[in-house]
Amino acid sequence: MKPIGLAFKNIRINPYTGRSCGELMVIHQCLNCGKISCNRIAGDDNSYAVVGISEGLTNLSDEIIVRLNRQGITPLTREDKPEILIALYGYGYKTAPK
Repeated sequence: MKPIGLAFKNIRINPYTGRSCGELMVIHQCLNCGKISCNRIAGDDNSYAVVGISEGLTNLSDEIIVRLNRQGITPLTREDKPEILIALYGYGYKTAPK
C-alpha cells in the first residue's frame, strides 16, 4: 500500500468555534491491484510523515479523484494544509515551541 493523499471522515461543525472538524485519514492505494482504501490517523502515527503526505496532495490524477468521489471521499489539497495541521497539532499549532 502506498499513501496517496489525505481526507477527513465525519466532518461536522464545532458549535463553539464555528470551525469544521473531523478525523484525519490517509488514503492508500494498493501497488498490486490499484484498490483504494482509507485508514484513520492513530495517535502513534508519525505526524511528520503525515505532513509529508500533505506536500504532494496536488499530484492525484483525475482518474483517482473520480474514483475517490464515487466512494464519497473528498481528497484534501494543499489549500487544506492549515486544517491538516490543526487536526494533527491542535488550534495552537502556529504558536507551539519549535
